Order: sequence, then structure tokens, then C-alpha cells
Amino acid sequence: MERQLTVEFGPSRSKRFGKALAEAEDGPGECSELEPGRYRASFVLGSDAVAYTALARLLERVRHWRATEVCEGDEPVSAYHAKEMAWCASSQLKSFGACRFRFSYGVFPRCSLCPLFDSERAIRDMLGENPLPPIALEITYGPKLRALLEGDLESLAQESEQDWQVPDFPPKEWGEPASGDPSG
Repeated sequence: MERQLTVEFGPSRSKRFGKALAEAEDGPGECSELEPGRYRASFVLGSDAVAYTALARLLERVRHWRATEVCEGDEPVSAYHAKEMAWCASSQLKSFGACRFRFSYGVFPRCSLCPLFDSERAIRDMLGENPLPPIALEITYGPKLRALLEGDLESLAQESEQDWQVPDFPPKEWGEPASGDPSG
């Protein structure tokens, strides 16, 4: 499924206006000047991560400006949620080629804008049909902590008395570094 989002921005006295305009004109979306200083950039969002990244970058620059409007068709859309959706979708597409976001804790508002959103998978996740795998943590204590817990303070004292010196240069018996390795 594809969606088209449009971002209208400007005029602005911000120092970043030129960079925002360059971002809109150089990106994969179409950019046109509506009136002097006011621009519209439209992005067709489907399965191309580049379009999402370009939308997110543009919104990162212009979403705080009073004259910025983001719309899907004729409906206004939250610029913040559109930016968050674009970053999330570009990340998911680059990493997995599709949306693999887990909805175990609910559906975020940004997902309502996303063409990658699969409502059936979200419902199954929330109902517990696709639970998160259990996380197994293994904590092992190092030798110093084990000695301290066992009350073996003598071994700790002996270890701290050892003379640890680091030479200024590698010893000659190590030989020359292998090719491609930086020396020093």
C-alpha cells in the first residue's frame, strides 16, 4: 500500500530555511513553489526506505516552524508523528525489508500513518499470539568479586602488589606488525 504525504513550509526567517529547501528539492519527493517563499514537498511512501528518510530529514528541519503543515490528502497530520513514523519505517525497511515492530505494548500513534502497518499482526501481538521471547541473562562474577565475597582478602592484596608495567614500545621478539596493521 502506498500513501502520499505533503509537507508545506515557509516562508521563514530561519537560518536553516536554505538547507530545508535544498533537502526538499534534492530528495526523492517532488518539490514545488506555491508562492514566493512557500514550498510544498510531496512524498510517495511505499517500500522505499529512501523516501521515508527524506521525509524524516525534512520534517526534522521544518516541523517546529509555525507555517509548516503536513497533510495526507486533505487531512492534516501531526508533523511530530509523521517524523517519528518516517524514521521508524526507514529503519525497519533498511534492517528487515518490512515492518517487524512488535506491538506487545500497544500500537503507537505514528503507526496509524505508516503504509507498512499491518493491523492483523498488531492485533495478534496484542492478544499474545506472538509473545516476546523470554530474555535470559547470565551474571557471572569476576575473580576479584568472588574473592571479595568469599572473604579472601589475602589473594586480593597479593594481586594488587603485582608490578604491572607497560613498555613504551613493543618488544623486539614480537617482530614486525603484519601488513595492513597500523604501527603505533
